Amino acid sequence: MMSLESKHAVVTGGGTGIGLAIANALINEGAIVTIMGRNLERLQKIAEHNPQMHAVSVDITDENSVLKAINSARLTAPIDILVNNAGDADSGPFQNMDLKRWQYMIDLNLTGTFLMTHAVIQEMLENKQGNIINIASTAGVIGYAYTTSYCAAKHGVVGLTKSLAKEMNAHNIFINAICPGYANTDLVMDAVKKIMAAKGKTKQEAIAGLLEPSGQKRLIEPNEIAEVAIELCHNNQIGECIIIDGKNKE
Repeated sequence: MMSLESKHAVVTGGGTGIGLAIANALINEGAIVTIMGRNLERLQKIAEHNPQMHAVSVDITDENSVLKAINSARLTAPIDILVNNAGDADSGPFQNMDLKRWQYMIDLNLTGTFLMTHAVIQEMLENKQGNIINIASTAGVIGYAYTTSYCAAKHGVVGLTKSLAKEMNAHNIFINAICPGYANTDLVMDAVKKIMAAKGKTKQEAIAGLLEPSGQKRLIEPNEIAEVAIELCHNNQIGECIIIDGKNKE
């Protein structure tokens, strides 16, 4: 089992929800963590009281921003672990989607993962070790109605993970994905609030309605996803896409 003591991890979308839970879990394992996101002020407030945590701003859809952020992170230490967590969801009828919105969702959820991975992979090859964890979604394994762009992007993340894992296995670089269902995050809670406002539902009714098409019984807690991320860092698995959908726990 690989020790994470003094390993340097970069976590995108590290200021909230799943990303922050993973960042804290990595720190608890002894790692140094650079959290990245667009809101630098929020990231800095999180990192300022923890000497093991650093904050760097990034727009993962912009190649120059990604390269600048990775170069900044390298000033702390070589990058051993990358967690591609940043992303966003969208919903609505396919016929109402225009190309601009489609492209944005692909850029944010798939191309951003490519850009971040591409920015660190040469360093990992030179160091002959690395661990990359892509936060995909159950939407990357099955299809959900009214989320075509998001599903397409997350299917792409799963495909990228499986292909690159085979390519990098010989170089001691381990690449895997976690595919969570609906989680107890600000993103999901925003969707719940919209359902409550539009349909006059209570919070619990809105959550139940959101979960019903997927068969989930409850929202997943970010810490559950963080636990799996830590296991992947320790166990050096190859091309796994681990589903966490809350169906087996009440």
